[in-house]
Amino acid sequence: MWVPLLHLPINVPGYMGGGGPGALNPPNGDIGVDGMISVIGHELAELSSNPLVNAWYAGEDPMAPTEIGDLCEGLYGTGGGGGFIGQVTRDKQGRTYNLNGISGRKFLVQWIWDPVLKACAGPNALD
Repeated sequence: MWVPLLHLPINVPGYMGGGGPGALNPPNGDIGVDGMISVIGHELAELSSNPLVNAWYAGEDPMAPTEIGDLCEGLYGTGGGGGFIGQVTRDKQGRTYNLNGISGRKFLVQWIWDPVLKACAGPNALD
């Protein structure tokens, strides 16, 4: 499933500018690359857990599967849901992230469904 960059909290179009928290600052300063990291992670998680799109499904209808990334779309931290992305970390430059990489890199990646926990989970879970 294609997940456009529009769904990432670091890319909020002008017509959505008022009344909400606004866009978060991309963790590495490049909105395109930082956005692709989350989308690629989402798709790799789905590919590795359901390569033929027939391994498992969520919901009542096996003809309409929902994959582990799709179940958690828009969630990036504890307390997320209902349009709120959850708690993420903000560094001194105001960049938002939920995952630390090597050489000081930071990433903002979407959470995925954990079938053991039966909930969305990610690297920065506080519970």
